[in-house]
Amino acid sequence: MQSPMVEATHQERRVQSYYTWRASNYDAATGFEAEHHLEAIRRAAIREGQHVLEAACGTGRATVDLADAVGASGRVDALDLTDAMLDQARAKIDQRGFSSRVHFKQGNAKALPYPDASFDVLYNGYMFDLIPFEGFLPILTEFRRVLKPGGRLVLVNMSKPDSRKTFFERLYERGWAVMPCRPVLMSSYLEPLGFTGVQRLYRPSRGRIVSKLWGQEIVLANKAQT
Repeated sequence: MQSPMVEATHQERRVQSYYTWRASNYDAATGFEAEHHLEAIRRAAIREGQHVLEAACGTGRATVDLADAVGASGRVDALDLTDAMLDQARAKIDQRGFSSRVHFKQGNAKALPYPDASFDVLYNGYMFDLIPFEGFLPILTEFRRVLKPGGRLVLVNMSKPDSRKTFFERLYERGWAVMPCRPVLMSSYLEPLGFTGVQRLYRPSRGRIVSKLWGQEIVLANKAQT
């Protein structure tokens, strides 16, 4: 059966190099992401005192709001593949005075450097749209491993309204798109891994032209209690 998504065209080393280069100006070019992060964090219903992992924290745009949500008694562990992105995220956290709440680490989502059943919430934004298909299940399995039973998984991705191939995907698969990301559809991967209560919210991009090229999805689910 043909996949409703196109395969990633950028390998991990190339992605890491791209985001090292983009770290200092990433926020200026991706301001549209902020509103989707805020809505995802609202829907995550994070409570004060909870322990949250943000896998692929990037420049820390969502990290600040996650740290605010867990409060002074909570903790956020923030992981990213790229040191340059982590530097940007640390600066944001320091500026807000949340340094005691957030613990940064360089690492790969394929092998999370955390014990089993450690986190109440795992938040991941704009990462799977960079990952080849073969990486989806191993990473989601790692996410499930580090979540506590009943823990909440929150994914935010570049996406599209349905399985039809978009014009942007046609450009992307031909190597004509500068960005290494492409639309993905992640909700169907979760129930086979034992996640429950899977919900997907599609959020169109703003602007007549961009909305026809891609949108965003927020996917929420819970690790089974047993």
